[in-house]
Amino acid sequence: MSLTLVGHAQGLDGALARHAARTCAPPGVVAHRGDPTGGTENTLDAFRAAIEAGADTVELDVHFTRDHEPVLMHDATVDRTTTGTGRVSGMSLARFRTLRTYEGQRPPTLAAVMALVRDGGARMLVELKEVPDHRDLAALEGDYRRYGAYRWAPLMSFSAAALRAVRSIPAPQGLLATAPPPVATARGYAFVSVRHDTLSADRVRAYRAAGVPVYAWTPDDPASWRRLAGYGVTRVVTDRTSAYLDWAGAACGL
Repeated sequence: MSLTLVGHAQGLDGALARHAARTCAPPGVVAHRGDPTGGTENTLDAFRAAIEAGADTVELDVHFTRDHEPVLMHDATVDRTTTGTGRVSGMSLARFRTLRTYEGQRPPTLAAVMALVRDGGARMLVELKEVPDHRDLAALEGDYRRYGAYRWAPLMSFSAAALRAVRSIPAPQGLLATAPPPVATARGYAFVSVRHDTLSADRVRAYRAAGVPVYAWTPDDPASWRRLAGYGVTRVVTDRTSAYLDWAGAACGL
């Protein structure tokens, strides 16, 4: 069961907000690093599971290899989620391709996930985990151009410097934050994504009044989902996609 329509439609968050004014519409869902029913985070199977569960948007993390290929890994090292060791930035793409997760999956390149998400008719939030240099940027630009990802793959980061470095890519940009940034700062971005337990109803109202969509990360329990829905956040970024969609359907009597 899904409350959201999977697609590349423009203004999806605006449509959610307009729908909320007319009917029961809980926040949209973003699958945080995919869905764990598909295995290890940031893998093709995890993203495939999220889309099949009904998520119209997935979130992922990008580092760059020594030879400037955008690849998926949350941490700076591969130690936690693969059987290998070492920093992503210290290994070639060829070395990265030899890695396996503990259940045998291959950590993907950004290009591979773009192909999956595009073919699944979904969206993706691309978190930059480091400030790209000019060769990293060239590779990132190439992926966006090859897959026509500008409308459905917003870029985001905790680092304003990282977002400035990729301004040549005409995709929406979002600011990640552990605490709510000032409204004046938020106005400079297409959306803000804030740690859920630092948000307040007043701050969400202020962002919405300024025309800034608000994403909340990473609430994984019904009490938090209920609170954030009451605040009026645009989306929740959760590790529990199926459970959230079930909760949202029950909350709206669907």
